[in-house]
Amino acid sequence: MTANAIMIGAAVAVLLSYWFSHLARRYRLPSVLLLLLCGLAARIATSATGTTVQVPPALISVLGTTGLMLIVFEGALDLHLDPGRRAFLLRTFNAAAVGLLLTTAALGVLLSLAFGLPAELAVLAAVPFGVISSAVAIPTAEVLGPRAREFVIYESSWSDILGVMLFNTLLVASLGGGVTLHLLGGGVAVLLIGLVLSLGVYWLVGHLEGNVKFIPLLFALILVYAAADALHLSPLLIVLILGLTLNNAHLLHRVQWLQRLHNEAFETELGRLKHLTSELTFVVRTFFFLLLGYVTDVRSMLDPQAWLYAAAIVTVVFAARWPTLRLAQAQEARQAFWIAPRGLITATLFLSLPAQLAQLLPPATLVLVVLLSGVTMAIGLRADAARAPAPA
Repeated sequence: MTANAIMIGAAVAVLLSYWFSHLARRYRLPSVLLLLLCGLAARIATSATGTTVQVPPALISVLGTTGLMLIVFEGALDLHLDPGRRAFLLRTFNAAAVGLLLTTAALGVLLSLAFGLPAELAVLAAVPFGVISSAVAIPTAEVLGPRAREFVIYESSWSDILGVMLFNTLLVASLGGGVTLHLLGGGVAVLLIGLVLSLGVYWLVGHLEGNVKFIPLLFALILVYAAADALHLSPLLIVLILGLTLNNAHLLHRVQWLQRLHNEAFETELGRLKHLTSELTFVVRTFFFLLLGYVTDVRSMLDPQAWLYAAAIVTVVFAARWPTLRLAQAQEARQAFWIAPRGLITATLFLSLPAQLAQLLPPATLVLVVLLSGVTMAIGLRADAARAPAPA
């Protein structure tokens, strides 16, 4: 494939993704579904012409991890920690924790019965499908009212963070590592890194000069994320702490010595950082889902077993959704019920499973779970909107 063909394809992909994002808001249809279908269509077209491009598996993993980091960072930059919101924060955390544990446990039993796996390995294989994908949930939540939208942003972000922590802990356990040491030591390390990084970036945002300032800053964040992930810490928690600190810098002013870090240009520069983060997130998400669809063997999509496993997983996901929201006492339960997609975080964690676990499921199962959960969410949201308009 020539350089011009790649450039044209990349440009068309971004323009299509932009159009899909508008269709998503209008028809309550997740844009990632359309991107996945476009990727599958591109695979069919290139296979028919004999010009199939080999995509390195590492590229999918890098795009997924980077997109996950940017999406959580973008979501955190929109969240405000005002006084009296402790109850709301607890509800979102409880919803994410209960949902993750309940869904993972149910899927673990299912996988254990289906493949005769030991309990710890079955739960490890189930974790990727137990996590709500903020990459899909946050953009889709734009169609909801403000309170429900904020609930989904927090819940899906917590779900990603807790899911990665649980996955890394179980992975360490499967390799014979010390779980208690990993949890306690890793948790303290993450909090310290997040605090130091947040204060440093808070000062830099207001004091950096020149035309190029935020791209190096974001790549420094990627560096910290990758290093923390290599140490099996929870880098998403670092990203969340950083985003919340930057968007709630007024809380730092209560500490006298931290007031010295403030600069009058901070609010203006923060707005520019938010804009750049949104743009980069859009591009990374676009290519991740397109390539995920492209690397999927279309013939494997016809495997009845893949459809059976995918349908069973999605059924468990939504069957656990209502009790999860009720146990968490979520006031936004009706609107938030259908927002339980599987997507970028599911793919990223699934591709990180030991090969012997990932190969148990038919090859198309991952993509079918993403598609079926997204279609179920879209149908549910449209039906819900037809019954009653979302409250403002």
